[in-house]
Amino acid sequence: MPDLALLQPMAASAYSRRQALKFGLGATAIGTAGLLLSSCGRSPSAEPAVAGPPKKGGTLRVGAITGGSAETLNPSLVLTSPDALRSYALFDRLFEQYDDVTNVKPGLALSAEHGGDARVWTLHLRQGVTWHDGKPFTADDVVWTINTWSDPQSYAFQFFDGIIDFKNVKSVDKLTVLVPLIVAVAEFPSLLTFYNQGVVQNGSTAASFAKPIGTGPFTFESFEPGRQSSFAANRSYWEDPYPYLDRLIIDSSYSDETPRLNALLSGNIDVLPLAPPVEAKQHDSDPTLTLLRSPSPITMLINMRVDTGPFADPRVREAVRLVVDRQQMIDIALAGYGTAANDLVGFGCTNYAGDLTRGRDVEKAKSLLKAAGAEGLTFDLPTSNAVPGFVEAATIFAQQCQAAGIQVNVKNGSAADYFGSDFLTRPIGQDQSLAAPSLTQAYRTFFVPNGSYNTTHWGEQPGGDKSVALLADAIAAVEPGRAAELWHQVQLEQFNMGGQLAWGRNDSLDLVAKKVQGLSAGPFAALNNWRLYTAWIS
Repeated sequence: MPDLALLQPMAASAYSRRQALKFGLGATAIGTAGLLLSSCGRSPSAEPAVAGPPKKGGTLRVGAITGGSAETLNPSLVLTSPDALRSYALFDRLFEQYDDVTNVKPGLALSAEHGGDARVWTLHLRQGVTWHDGKPFTADDVVWTINTWSDPQSYAFQFFDGIIDFKNVKSVDKLTVLVPLIVAVAEFPSLLTFYNQGVVQNGSTAASFAKPIGTGPFTFESFEPGRQSSFAANRSYWEDPYPYLDRLIIDSSYSDETPRLNALLSGNIDVLPLAPPVEAKQHDSDPTLTLLRSPSPITMLINMRVDTGPFADPRVREAVRLVVDRQQMIDIALAGYGTAANDLVGFGCTNYAGDLTRGRDVEKAKSLLKAAGAEGLTFDLPTSNAVPGFVEAATIFAQQCQAAGIQVNVKNGSAADYFGSDFLTRPIGQDQSLAAPSLTQAYRTFFVPNGSYNTTHWGEQPGGDKSVALLADAIAAVEPGRAAELWHQVQLEQFNMGGQLAWGRNDSLDLVAKKVQGLSAGPFAALNNWRLYTAWIS
């Protein structure tokens, strides 16, 4: 029997989905299970042409959309893109994800192993790492950090609630940590790569982050929330020869994209991460700039409730998915910067069902609607500019639906309210997937009954208990063949019966000044997962 505790919903905590998507963390939620992922190639523009060997020195200025007075230096409370930029400058994670996403990269942990049932994990830590104050990094720091994740106020809590047995996490020796789990999770190391999981020093409290001490590539100099922060190079950083820079300045004073772009064009900043598709298209041939671009698994979604309302009949849901011209959606809503998706999240993860594809078939859609007694289907589709491309996608979708006799009334509302209190109760709505480190994380996010983001209400449909049990079995499966079989069953069920219309995956896009070298785009986050420390000035 599956252990249904695996499927306890993640606590909502203080984490705001609207804010995360607004500031790019939904579109770039950091971390992925490289070990557990298939290869995801990068475009030719992922890296700029390198002008000679790297040079030491100089200051890099990065512009970010402001998070206002709520900006923080506490790595467990990372929410906005400037928060992420600062956190990755100051702190390291146990495992990292960047480049081609073919495997998890060692961070402060070199490896992880379990005893055969994936219930007790042993982490082997990196030797010779020092904190910014000169103290040695040890297992006690990791035990302390993991236990801070048990606090519901930590944004890391949502990933580990109901998974880690926090009370029994312990150090074995100075560089080994034992992490027992409440339930078996075969892909557990993949969950240790996220942006709000920076490792902090043993004994750190909230007050410690007024002047944070990390192990990262830069040390703290100053911080003005919603304005500017500055950092100096950590010349004792363990990842030699980085950083090349002397200083890093993060300007988070920009309230919208226009002044931020103007600052880049005028030379007041050097790097513009998370470029909107329209801006990227306008400046991809600008001789003073380089567009860094990489394919991404971040997925644009239209979600339909499966338990009640006009989409409770699976034939209606399939009909709606069949009317979509996905490439047209990408060409217009994403300015061409994306690839077609096939109604499944978790692209690139180990055991992702790439064999399941869906094209446009208007005649079949009409036939399904007729069989379901839903000819002349009419519904409202709420939208807003909460995420770039939402309004354009909703408009195109409505036009495409007309071919099957479906009338979609697009309701353009406030971005501030889009991910509000009624987000989980709408019959249909738009969303954007977080970058999943594994199918385990993707499916716990979207398909757990009463879960934080289960907008389709999967598992609450008639017979949904069997679907819940199947997912629990897949999450716990250790043997590769059995895991592959179970995950394919889970995805096939979603493909045929689920409520997600996943129409496209938007590229990661960053704009940088030509003089900036060493940066690259990556599939799961801005600047190849916020890796500013690889930059140098030519």
